[in-house]
Amino acid sequence: MYCKAGQSSEEEMYNNEMAGPAFEEFLDLLGQRVKLKGFDRYRAQLDNKTDSTGTHSLYTTYHDYEIMFHVSTMLPFTANNSQQLLRKRHIGNDIVTIVFQEPRADPFTPKTIRSHFQHVFLVVQAHDPCTENVSYSVAVTRSKDVPVFGPFFQKGATFPKSANFRDFLLAKVVNAENAAEKSAKFHAMATRTRQEYLKDLADNHVTTATLDSSSSKLAAIISLPGKRKERLRGSRAPELHSAGALVWNVTARLAQAPEEADCVLGVSNEFVVLLDQRLRSVVWNSSCRDVIGWTLSPGTIIIYYERGEFVVVKALDSQPDDIGEIVQRLEQLASRGVNM
Repeated sequence: MYCKAGQSSEEEMYNNEMAGPAFEEFLDLLGQRVKLKGFDRYRAQLDNKTDSTGTHSLYTTYHDYEIMFHVSTMLPFTANNSQQLLRKRHIGNDIVTIVFQEPRADPFTPKTIRSHFQHVFLVVQAHDPCTENVSYSVAVTRSKDVPVFGPFFQKGATFPKSANFRDFLLAKVVNAENAAEKSAKFHAMATRTRQEYLKDLADNHVTTATLDSSSSKLAAIISLPGKRKERLRGSRAPELHSAGALVWNVTARLAQAPEEADCVLGVSNEFVVLLDQRLRSVVWNSSCRDVIGWTLSPGTIIIYYERGEFVVVKALDSQPDDIGEIVQRLEQLASRGVNM
């Protein structure tokens, strides 16, 4: 959202038809302008066929993330329409909003914004824009149920225009969205969505056809998991009910990591954690309620969490039955009512 000097209300910001020089300079720092028609990468629900959401937008990448910004002055402007619904339709449904302020803009308060989805505002104010001494100050306001998130900075700090400031701001945007999705409201919405997907699978994609088990190979495949589960049953049955963490020595690979590492996997009532044995530090942790499922292959379990990210865990060659125990532990937590 673009806030000119002297502006403070939502209507004033949405009705800025064109970007001023200070805002253009800031947009150039954040990303690159792309033509929407025919754009084949992440487009954030913007129209890439008929220009109904504008002809251009602002796009960039940060580490493994693609980021498409909804820029108020690049979305369609409707004359004599104070609400500018074509703009608010996108920005008003975003979780994180950057409010760019020109020098001498009035203090920003989220009370002026009417939205059920905008949970975090990053307020960026320009100082000496379009000069060699341009710098920016940043303030953060968030809903009370959104946890704190980094990267952190000192109150009153100013940042010179630089690639480091760009990286800092993009990291703040990504972390803000991840933090907001852990709030009670968005967690409940995600849970409902998963339940609807599961219900759709159960109602519309389950077959009543039976498998022909006459093939000895198929019979062996079907019977093998049952035998393995029967053999494992009781190996850790008392501990499965423990509130503390059960641990296994494994090799693991995060989705964004190219190599496996020797780790300790711990699963408690509250968290699933991976500890890198060489680094002696936690390399991944997730709340049990954010685990959305897992898939199995011989000696391997892929655990999916949050928005579909995953971690690949493999049992040691000397402990092939550990995967079955990990599954038992996860199933035990699921039976207790943990959202998994």
